[in-house]
Amino acid sequence: MKRIYPYKGFEIAVELEPVWETAGTVTLLPPRGFVAVVHIRRLGASRPTVAPIRLTADNQRPFATEADALMTGYSAGQRVVDDKLAP
Repeated sequence: MKRIYPYKGFEIAVELEPVWETAGTVTLLPPRGFVAVVHIRRLGASRPTVAPIRLTADNQRPFATEADALMTGYSAGQRVVDDKLAP
């Protein structure tokens, strides 16, 4: 899943990577969580402004829900823009 949010002249893209259980057998189970990958670039630019940022929940565990991962990724992207990129 990927969501793109405009913010202060930048584009914050949050992409989710599912984290699967690593059992010895093949089963159709839902992912046990998600990692958020945040990409930031200026609106209309083709190259990212900063390197991608990978985020996990507390203690390097995956986020329990897609919503938690998306909102945390968007919040982190806003902080980077506010603290480092916006004039």
